[in-house]
Amino acid sequence: MVVLLVLASSYTASFAAMLTVQQLSPTVTDVHELQKNGEYVGFHQGSYIDGLLVEIGFDTSKIKGYATPDDFYSALSNGSIAAVVLEVPYIKLFLTKYNKGYTMVGPIYKSAGLHL
Repeated sequence: MVVLLVLASSYTASFAAMLTVQQLSPTVTDVHELQKNGEYVGFHQGSYIDGLLVEIGFDTSKIKGYATPDDFYSALSNGSIAAVVLEVPYIKLFLTKYNKGYTMVGPIYKSAGLHL
């Protein structure tokens, strides 16, 4: 069984909060919210996640594959994608290097893993 989460940029703050202390809160709370809003999402190339995203209802044109954590970071930073949907180990790897401004959001979706 494989567990996956959505990794999203977590910078949102009210004007008052920006004047005092920057608050981090996820801008996205659920993968269905991304799909409903027509957002672009990233996934790890070569994984089965793109198939799961299509099953959820994502348009294939809104799903972008990336090879490395650096690629995910670039795409999130330049606005090419709103979030990355990855398996938990890959999210933890990403957050090891890019822990400022990003967070895991749930819920956790369980999958039977590779569909062979």
